[in-house]
Amino acid sequence: MTRGFDTDVDRLAARARDFDGLVERAGTIAADLDRALDGAEAAWGDDVVGKSFAAAHAGPAGATADRSHGLAAGLREVGDSFGEAARRYRAADSGAVDSVSGAAVKD
Repeated sequence: MTRGFDTDVDRLAARARDFDGLVERAGTIAADLDRALDGAEAAWGDDVVGKSFAAAHAGPAGATADRSHGLAAGLREVGDSFGEAARRYRAADSGAVDSVSGAAVKD
């Protein structure tokens, strides 16, 4: 006979809430990067060297900013998924208790 698996629902719910701080931190980093990149093309200059630098680096810098926003959203999704899993485990446990309790009363 196999033992199956256990879920520490309280710990899962607590870890889900931990993602709130990570989401906030990632969002702050993304906003800071946006501010740093805002108007940065002009800082590289209008000469040939500046335009060449901008052409080589503006795209990757923008892509990095986009990814940093995506990271915050992804972390939020993971935290929400953990929280939903904890709610579902609690509901299933409660339903099982009610079912077993109800069966015992009928006999």
